[in-house]
Amino acid sequence: MSDDRQQPVAEGDDADDDGDDGDDRTERVDAGVDPTDAGDDGDDATESAPAGLGARITHRIKRIIPVASLAVGIAGAVMMDRGPERAVIVAWATIGAWLALAATQWLGRAREEDGDGARPLHVRALRYSSLMATQSLVQLSLFFALPFFLRAMSLDPAHLIFMVALCTLCAVSLWDPWSEALLGRPLLSAVMPAAGTFVVLVAVLPGVGLSTSVSLWLAALATVAGVPLVAAATAPPRQRRLFAGAALGVAMLLPLSLYLGAARFIPPAPLRLVKAEIGTQVKNKWVTDPTDHFETPPALLVCATAIGSPLGLHDEMFHVWSHGGKELARIGLDIVGGRDAGYRTRSRFRGFKRDPTGTYTCRVETRTGQLLGATSVTLGQ
Repeated sequence: MSDDRQQPVAEGDDADDDGDDGDDRTERVDAGVDPTDAGDDGDDATESAPAGLGARITHRIKRIIPVASLAVGIAGAVMMDRGPERAVIVAWATIGAWLALAATQWLGRAREEDGDGARPLHVRALRYSSLMATQSLVQLSLFFALPFFLRAMSLDPAHLIFMVALCTLCAVSLWDPWSEALLGRPLLSAVMPAAGTFVVLVAVLPGVGLSTSVSLWLAALATVAGVPLVAAATAPPRQRRLFAGAALGVAMLLPLSLYLGAARFIPPAPLRLVKAEIGTQVKNKWVTDPTDHFETPPALLVCATAIGSPLGLHDEMFHVWSHGGKELARIGLDIVGGRDAGYRTRSRFRGFKRDPTGTYTCRVETRTGQLLGATSVTLGQ
């Protein structure tokens, strides 16, 4: 029982501590410390309120920015001027801004290496600005070229694969979080600028008088030149050569694939097949008896096509005649751009076999094998 009465005394030590606090406050006054400093906690709480409000406002702004950017991007894509003068400017701006972006990122990386590991404010601002510039450049280039490829594409499965990839990149460029995620990866950061450069040059260069095949190769070489530069600029310091070499190796797959026949996956923008018909008689540069079936095989077949192309284009297209999937003839035809109704071309085929029945197809292709469209006729079936 005596032990139980001693326990409350031990718990009452707090009262003695309160008395000590009073002595401490007296000593702090004697030392010249203002006892009203204890009230500073209230001031801190008051100051934290604006900080919390600012954080909420910043958070809301960050949530609104991607939506606003999406709306601006869609509006810009719809109202964009795609005239000939604008096309040349976009082509040069795409290359120049890409190189400028690589230089800016490289300088930003070098400035950060000179510091103590912390990113200065101007370095963060520089990188953020380069990111926004890249996204704007990608949007400009992809959406400038997209309508040309839509008009040039056919229902060929190879074209559909290319268009799905192109439309996917267009969607990624519109949504800031997706763009930042892709552009922030060293090996993948060059994908979107490279794609933008490639499709713009493919669509624009024929308008300055180059053939579609030359435009295709120049676009591929420009892409190969830019990819390793951007990859090196965004890579860690000790891995720049490694990243640049890897990026160059990946980029070289583009011209290699074109050489091996992958050009058939790419719609021949800015060309478009306005009209294609097969008949046997010609008047005023067009067939007078267009049809898709002959009961009796005729003495010859005439394929008439109208090919739309920009003013200034001089190119060679091919009518490729085939029977049952086997190529029979490849006839070259010169075209000149600038006619709204399309430049009219014709080819004649007489090389029938002993059994001429079946389906004959006339495909319109470029020198590199890009398909513009096709029309067919059936004989005796």
